[in-house]
Amino acid sequence: MSMNKHMYLKLKEGDLDAFQFVFNAYSAGVYNLAFRILKNKESAEEIVQETFLKVWTYRASLCEDKDIWPFIYVMAKRLCYNQLRSIKYNEEAQNELLHQMSSLSESIHSNMIDIQQVLKESVDQLPVRQRQVWIMSREEGKSHREIADELGISQNTVKNSIVQTLKILRTAFREADLIYFIFFLFFL
Repeated sequence: MSMNKHMYLKLKEGDLDAFQFVFNAYSAGVYNLAFRILKNKESAEEIVQETFLKVWTYRASLCEDKDIWPFIYVMAKRLCYNQLRSIKYNEEAQNELLHQMSSLSESIHSNMIDIQQVLKESVDQLPVRQRQVWIMSREEGKSHREIADELGISQNTVKNSIVQTLKILRTAFREADLIYFIFFLFFL
């Protein structure tokens, strides 16, 4: 469907009826082109919208002596290829992000092993009663009251023992490395 010179002039002047005529005449062709390239209905619909938005935006630069379809066709095709490039770029970016997350995960795992080692060594060096209170509290999840009842000591003694152990562990983590200390504060 070709446009006459009068319709071109009206479109260039911003006439909405002329734009509607162009849209009705060429939108199906743009959709078919976009669908053939992108193989996706929603993406093809987006290309139709973007193409005709650009037609409206650049309407003043249209040449009334030339057929409008090649202009629309080239514009739609470029938009399709831009979208394909964008999809490829997004996939590459996602793959890079997954790679970095995997590396970070390995690093965190390695750090956690080191943290557990420092913790184990520090707890192993505690006096027997203090180590027993720590294990019952942190590893077995017992309350201060349960520990006090089981060991025959006061709840204050349990609390003081845990406070002393935390001080010792903080020092051990500081000496090992500050990052371990930060992890320690978050996980204990």
